[in-house]
Amino acid sequence: MKPLTKAQREAAVSIVRKDPGVKSALKGRGKVVFVEPNLSGRGDEHPGQAVVGIHDPDEGKSIVAVVDPESESIVGVEDLPAQLQLGPDERGEANALALADARVREFIGKNDADPLTRLYFPPAGDRSHRYAIVFIRPDTSSRLYAVVDLTAGEVTEVLDHLASGSPHGN
Repeated sequence: MKPLTKAQREAAVSIVRKDPGVKSALKGRGKVVFVEPNLSGRGDEHPGQAVVGIHDPDEGKSIVAVVDPESESIVGVEDLPAQLQLGPDERGEANALALADARVREFIGKNDADPLTRLYFPPAGDRSHRYAIVFIRPDTSSRLYAVVDLTAGEVTEVLDHLASGSPHGN
């Protein structure tokens, strides 16, 4: 199946924003995390349908809505008890915030950061915020870890030894 076009993604988000059962999750700090084709994984394709993932930090939940842009309707909605994985925009945002941090820039010097970014749950974290951890990998033996609060738009800590939790320049 082909990826959704920009117009298809925008149409799916527009439908979600109008639906009374879903649009409340996008008020405040809620945001669309991803828009992808609806694939069941069993060989059944649903041409034109999209799956829209939403994270609502104010309610501390994630929502998945299946949208049919042709009929301009929501096919189904599920509240999830867990946070959705980071979408491409969030990974890019986390990388940019981490790479703008002076401690990270000092660590990588003139090397490429080669970031690897994942969803993160800090030990004492506020579940209403979304966090990412950016693994900074300028070479095969050096690592630095930047914890990014995506909700606040800031790097909260930089660790040079993730297992021991020892802060680097904090």
